[in-house]
Amino acid sequence: MRRIALFSDVHSNLVALDAILPGIDSAGITERYCLGDLVGYGPDPSGVVSRIRELGVPTVRGNYDDGVGRRRGQCGCYYATEQAKSDGAASYAFTDSALSDADHEWLAALPDELRFETAEGQRVLLAHGSPRKINEYLLPDRTDAFLARLADAANADIVCIGHVHLPYHRVVSGCDGRAVHYVSVPSAGKPKDGDPRAGWTELTLAADGTVDARVHRASYDLDAVCASMLAQGLPPTLADALRKG
Repeated sequence: MRRIALFSDVHSNLVALDAILPGIDSAGITERYCLGDLVGYGPDPSGVVSRIRELGVPTVRGNYDDGVGRRRGQCGCYYATEQAKSDGAASYAFTDSALSDADHEWLAALPDELRFETAEGQRVLLAHGSPRKINEYLLPDRTDAFLARLADAANADIVCIGHVHLPYHRVVSGCDGRAVHYVSVPSAGKPKDGDPRAGWTELTLAADGTVDARVHRASYDLDAVCASMLAQGLPPTLADALRKG
């Protein structure tokens, strides 16, 4: 049996990241991966980058990491309202200015994906948005047929993603009849599922090919993080969203 800790979308929230790490350690899980978006929205982008580098956690590049790291001037995010666009612009400007040149270069050099195979030959793909696009949203309403075609094109049996900030584990019938698993990981630092606690997923790959995904949550000092966001000049609406989860 192989046990893996997956976390994603830390979004410059070092306090939240530090809240989930003890739970991973206490569970006895030594294999860890981050599915991207280390930065953006939160108050400590440099601190998050430093912690991940210090720990040596293999990490894929998220759309925010890509936008800031490669100095694109925007993060490739979808904003549904004018307020969200304004908040996004303020977040990008702050994040870009708070990172060193070395941080930018490190984020820009992160890989698009990570891959490995299980002992049973299941092909595992770790990505941020989707197997084909860094900022594609694989929301829960995607059809089984669509997910099967996407995994088939990517040569993957187990697809693990972040980006949507909504945890789920779906099993669909692949194009060749094999079971295809999609594991969407909760956000560690900016949840959007109504639970403001930091989240991570314990992925268990059994010797018989069984795949299990269990979501874990960790409380942390939300008030302190929100106060830090405001002190950095980030919009109050971003702090309010963090409190709501």
